[in-house]
Amino acid sequence: MNDQGGTSLREMLGAVKDPAFELKLLPGWERHSPDDAGKEKMDAAMKQRFMAANRPELHATLRSQLDEAYELMQKQNVVAYFAQTGDMGDSKAYYPASMLAAIRRSQDGGDLGAYVAQAVRDHGAKPLFGDKRFIRFERESTRVLEGGNIVVTSIVYMTPIPGTKRRRGLQITASLARPEAMPATDEKFIGWKNGLDLCVSTLRWSPA
Repeated sequence: MNDQGGTSLREMLGAVKDPAFELKLLPGWERHSPDDAGKEKMDAAMKQRFMAANRPELHATLRSQLDEAYELMQKQNVVAYFAQTGDMGDSKAYYPASMLAAIRRSQDGGDLGAYVAQAVRDHGAKPLFGDKRFIRFERESTRVLEGGNIVVTSIVYMTPIPGTKRRRGLQITASLARPEAMPATDEKFIGWKNGLDLCVSTLRWSPA
């Protein structure tokens, strides 16, 4: 896995380097390194875009997600962060969302079968578009921000890393915010989720 932060402990101990991964990103989405410099650069780009589009409330929502995501990155094995910070061209499809990719390991040193079974049992995890290489499940929480509450939907995707005998997996977590007044059945919200699903489904591995 390309951790964008130098040689990992595993590599220093002589382990084979994980393969890199790529996603076909949505319009305006970019991949970022999980460090402070990357965070400030990304926030400045988001603020400029949303102010130009006269949507300051979207920047406020995503700034909150950004702070939370980078705090989480410091605690987990995060290797990449994705957000809509680049040139969108003619697209007007703003996504109040972000994604982070992290390495998940089994707690007992075995494979990830127990994690998958728990995700199915507790969260109703299912294959992504029927592709059993991925499992997918959702969780929701309500958060209080200035101007009103928002509902944050976390969409969790997990797939084994090739060559690891299913002992390590790549977990991609997408955080998607919507106003509390917007129901989960809203067509725009469903469209946002479908777009994120399609993006993750394009994941491809490169040789180590």
